[in-house]
Parts: sequence; C-alpha cells; structure tokens
Amino acid sequence: MRIDIATLFTEMCDSVLNESIVGRGIKNGFIEIYTHDIRKYTENKHRRVDDKPYGGGTGMVMQAQPIYDCIMDIISKHEKRPRIIYMSPQGETLTQDKVKELAKEDGLILLCGHYEGVDQRVLDELQCEELSVGDYVLTGGELPALIVADAVARLQKGVLPNEDAYSIESHYNGLLEHPQYTMPREWHGREVPEVLTTGDHRLISEWQHKAALRVTAEKRPDMHEVYMDRLLGEFWQGFLEEKGLDDDTECSEVFRFGRSEDESQRLLKLVLRGKKRASTSSYLAYEAEDDALPEKGSYSIITDWDGIPRCVVRVTKVKVIPFCEITQEQALREGEDKSLEEWQERHRDFFQMHGSMIGYRFTEDMPVVYEEFHLEYKR
Repeated sequence: MRIDIATLFTEMCDSVLNESIVGRGIKNGFIEIYTHDIRKYTENKHRRVDDKPYGGGTGMVMQAQPIYDCIMDIISKHEKRPRIIYMSPQGETLTQDKVKELAKEDGLILLCGHYEGVDQRVLDELQCEELSVGDYVLTGGELPALIVADAVARLQKGVLPNEDAYSIESHYNGLLEHPQYTMPREWHGREVPEVLTTGDHRLISEWQHKAALRVTAEKRPDMHEVYMDRLLGEFWQGFLEEKGLDDDTECSEVFRFGRSEDESQRLLKLVLRGKKRASTSSYLAYEAEDDALPEKGSYSIITDWDGIPRCVVRVTKVKVIPFCEITQEQALREGEDKSLEEWQERHRDFFQMHGSMIGYRFTEDMPVVYEEFHLEYKR
C-alpha cells in the first residue's frame, strides 16, 4: 500500500513517520508513505500558497492551483487513481471500521489544509472525501493525517508481528481492550489477576473477553450496546438457520438467571446440561411491572452474567398457581434442589427480598408463575 501526504510541513510529518513501528514498516518495505510539499507547486514567485478569502473574514485560504498541481503529480505516480481524502473537521468521523476500509485500498492521498482551509473549488475538482479525527479544530491537517496514516499502516501485513497484535485492541472488534499487566506480579499492594498467571490459554481468553466487555460497558456504554445488539442478532440468526425457522420468528425475551455472577453461571450450566427445565417467578411482579406473562411456544434467549447469548429455550407450559401448591415434581424440574422443602426455603428467601425491592409482600398462598421450557439451541 502507498500513502501520500500533501502538506506545507513535510518535516513535521517525516519526523513522526520515520519513528517506531510505522518507521520500521516503511524501512522493511511493508508500506510506502511519502510526504509532498505543496509550496513547491506554487506559481507565485514568493512561494505563497494562500490569499484573502472572497467575501471577507479573518485569516487566509489556501489556493486551488498549488494543491491541484501537487495532487495531480502524486496521482501520476500511482498505477490507478487513489482515494483522495481532505482532513477536515467537517468530514466523516474516523472510526476503526473506517480505518479497516481504508486499509484495503492500494493507495491514499491525504490532503492537509491550513490557515482557514482550502479553496472549495479544488476539493470539488478532485472529488475529495472529507475525514475528521474528532469534533474539535486544530491548526492544520498534519496531525489528523498522521493519525490516519498510522492507523492504516499498522493494519498492513508485516507492519505488526501478527494479526493478534491489532485484532484484540480497542475498537477493532467493537470493544475496548481488556486491562493489561506486566511484572512485577504485586505492586503497591495490587496483584495481577490470578487467572493470567495460570498459563491456561482458554481461561485467559475467556477472562480477557469478559474484562473487555465490562470495560466497554463502563467507559463506552454506546459501544457496548452496539456490540451486544450485533452479538444477539448473529446468535438469533444462527438459531433460526439451524432450526430452519422463518426470519420473522420472534424472540420474546432475553434474560439471565441469578443474582450474582456465580449463581448465574451455576444456573446456566444446569440449563445447558438439560437439568434445569423450569423456573418460578412472582405473579405480583409481572403485575407491578405491567409485563405480559410468558406464552407457550415462545422462544427466549438466555445469556450469561455479562449478557453473552448462550442458548435458546422454548416455553412448553405456563401455570399461575399459589406458592404453596408447587409440587415436588415441579420443584425438581428446576434442577437445583433435592427436595420440595429445600426449594421452598430458597424461594421464600428470594421472594421476600424481591418483594421488598419492588413492593409486594410474600405469603404462602401468593400466586407464582410456574414455567417449563425446553432447550432448543446452545452455543
């Protein structure tokens, strides 16, 4: 890939591009990056490239002629016309998806404006795209162009040691990166998470993914929501395709079991093993929250504690009955207890706690929603 930067400050750009990883990538031939001084193309004997704007106003505007001649000279050095991008605060905001798109190109020309901008006619003539690195204004386009060049260069084969060097980093897969740690193992009373010291690559990978999810949820809830929506959509589509169901088949609910991560993991395992085939909830809670009761035949997605979809279940039976009328057989279908008494004790505690939170009082004859389901699909 070849990147050309048209600028008034080539030394500023070269000093950055010749350093570190990108500099090594250029030196080793994995990417070509060149800078071009727009001032060399001016027809003004004083080497001026700017003038006062028509209509008045403060500042100066870069003229069309030197920019055009510079860009056309760069184009002549490419086998096919490259994409021309003007670094502008009015442009599309740069994202990692945009970087991945640009990284697939054979060539890019990055035009750096300065002063109050450039003559609009040259942008129209050259059919420039406009790209912004954020909603703020800088003194010129050099820093944004260097950001784009760096982000695109590091995705070129060979610039980084392997794909993992960038594929697990923030934004690449829609998540922020998980926390990183190095020696020593204990510092200022803070220890490296134990799982990272086990050498178990599967456990480490699972921890890293969970940590990335949680970091993203905390720092960038907008990114987390987009990522989870995509994950759920792909999971649901995979279920529909495997079962041969129509695309308009609806998922009635997405939920997780448990009040803690450990409990959620334990109950999910019971569902995935086919041991937990029922659940019981408060009918009064449905009334208080104005929620519809589950319906026989409906499908639901069960997630883990972090919201990752793990399975799809189909409701096979729904009954509203008093708490005290739950039978031994029904209780055992929940897969957690060895006796009806154990089930009753545990659910009394839950309903008393839950009722105090949302405003109902538990009684032995309180109506509950007893629901049986069948495991249809699992990840």
